[in-house]
Amino acid sequence: MKSESFISVVLNTHHLSEELISKIRQIQGLLDENYSDYEILVVSKGPYRDVPRNSAVDLILKTIPSVRFLQLSGGVHDDVVWAAGLENAIGDFVILFDHLTDPLDVIHRAVEECKAGYDVVVGVSDQPLPYTYRILRDTASRVLRAIDYHIPKNSTGLRCLSRRAVNAVTDTGRFHHQFYLRIQKTGYPVSELVYKPVSESQVKKSIMHGFRNLVRLMVFNSSRPLRWMSVIGTIGSSCALLFAIYSIVVNLINGHVVEGWTTTILFMSVLFMLQFIMLAFFGEYLSRLLDDRSEQAAYSVVFEKNSVVMVNQDRVNVLNDATAEESNLVQTGRDR
Repeated sequence: MKSESFISVVLNTHHLSEELISKIRQIQGLLDENYSDYEILVVSKGPYRDVPRNSAVDLILKTIPSVRFLQLSGGVHDDVVWAAGLENAIGDFVILFDHLTDPLDVIHRAVEECKAGYDVVVGVSDQPLPYTYRILRDTASRVLRAIDYHIPKNSTGLRCLSRRAVNAVTDTGRFHHQFYLRIQKTGYPVSELVYKPVSESQVKKSIMHGFRNLVRLMVFNSSRPLRWMSVIGTIGSSCALLFAIYSIVVNLINGHVVEGWTTTILFMSVLFMLQFIMLAFFGEYLSRLLDDRSEQAAYSVVFEKNSVVMVNQDRVNVLNDATAEESNLVQTGRDR
């Protein structure tokens, strides 16, 4: 028996390839087999002038039921793309699905896990990681916990949210660089879903990529790194003061200061290093302030298109009584 829950699957893409069309057909088949109501929301980011003007979108919308295509105007960050999909999805449960790495079966597994009482389900990959990357990841995790960002180890971009979790995320304001942190801070129960990616080569696990994400999450989601830099600056200033006192005492007692030239140069280098680190963080925070003060919307939609074929044209979406008998502990949709 098909579930009465309305499921929304959000895809993030920029190229409408044959592989993507095939994956959408597979997703539609899985949803049609397990759910009475569903939608596949494909969000494509711009810039729109670089989007190929072909019939790939029309082919998808003419042949595959319950597909919505949302074209964004600019080349926004992936966080904003996922947020746009989350904000425009209408399902009782919304799945953020990476068609390059996530297997199809995680959709149904994530929904069932969400119905069990977890409003937020986080995907976790079980693929082995290089030893060096694991060490750096553990260090980064401790740093992120210091800014109150708690995510499972080896987490992926897969998320499944109940409707009340979606509302909590979309009602909190701007999404830029803060999307996943907002999901974690909804306050609703969170569960981990362990799975094996279908293509490990597509999973970004480079050290440079991880470092960029770490800096972005730290700078755009907390002011604590700014205070850390202030503490470092205070320590450096104190050391400079002590060294100045030391140089005066040596000059008064001995009178020969040429011997300390190497030490002076080394200490000045350390101080300059600390100053430049502080300036780098100050620059990042200034860019954050400028971005937050901007009155521009996080994204803009060029157009939205829907499938011309329906799952069931005779079905109504307004009922007097709930018809679902399945357990739904997150109180989503028609089971409320």
